[in-house]
Amino acid sequence: MKRAEKLILTVGVLGLGVLLWRMDASAVLALVAQVRWGLLLIVAQEIVAHVFNAVGWRLAFPPDKAASFGLWELIRLRIAGDAVNYVTPSATIAGELARTEMLNDSEGAEVRASSVLVAKFTQALAQAAFSIGGLAAFAAQLSMLRGKEWYAYGAGLAFLAALLILGVYEAQRKAPDRAPDSRDFSWKDLRAMRGWLRYHYRRHPARFAGSSLFFALGYAWGAFEAYWICYFIGLRVTAAVALMIEVLSLTIDGVLFMVPAKVGTQEGGKTAIFAALGMAPTAGFAFGIVRHIRELAWSALGLALCSFHRADPPAPSATPDRSEAVRSSGAL
Repeated sequence: MKRAEKLILTVGVLGLGVLLWRMDASAVLALVAQVRWGLLLIVAQEIVAHVFNAVGWRLAFPPDKAASFGLWELIRLRIAGDAVNYVTPSATIAGELARTEMLNDSEGAEVRASSVLVAKFTQALAQAAFSIGGLAAFAAQLSMLRGKEWYAYGAGLAFLAALLILGVYEAQRKAPDRAPDSRDFSWKDLRAMRGWLRYHYRRHPARFAGSSLFFALGYAWGAFEAYWICYFIGLRVTAAVALMIEVLSLTIDGVLFMVPAKVGTQEGGKTAIFAALGMAPTAGFAFGIVRHIRELAWSALGLALCSFHRADPPAPSATPDRSEAVRSSGAL
């Protein structure tokens, strides 16, 4: 572990200790103890989010390549990649590299890598839309906008929408008519990466939109989890409040992505969110502990899947790499 990573981890642990010292630890633990058997439901329900995300990834493949990768394989690799991202402060890049490496080799390396790249982009787009939309609704609710002030609010949203439309149009206009040369593909070559994104968007816009939609559903499912955690710790919240908890959680997690395993930030972030929403900070801390347990459980499973893959790598495909066959024939 690098010095910077050790420093970040130390700060997280210290922050967690300060929170426990300032709060009534017995009250927090009492709330966590109320969950009991509900913890099984809270841990198990996360499979739905993984399925949504796996479908979003499958739609990031070209239609003639997607059949080479089964949904179960993509679910397993989503879990494994998320675990790598969870324990490493790599801006969620390490997990994408791990997914690329673990995909079966029935298709060329450029197909596997470009699918991860497109999925990463559509997931980021879905996260931005979910977070910005939720924060805008939250701000509107807090300020209780009325009358003429609504015009300013609407104008701001229209401006953001116009920027998005212009950006999508520009991406389509500059998109290549054919896939970029696979020999030029590189994770370190930003121009080649942009070429693959533009190509996928232009040639398969429905799959691009569908991928973003399913990733957005994965984020929205987090509100379901938030509702049940609140329920089991003794809070009765509305669906709107559960959604606000998830939107604000996603925003904080995005800002503090560099903290491995969310040490301190999970509990501290939820404490701040609950206080902002007018609920007891102790309930927020307990919420953070329960969610942390769920995350650690799935991360342990994901790391185990990574270990199994390294211990028993898939056998090389008996079928020649399609991209190599095409390249040798002079088609590229």
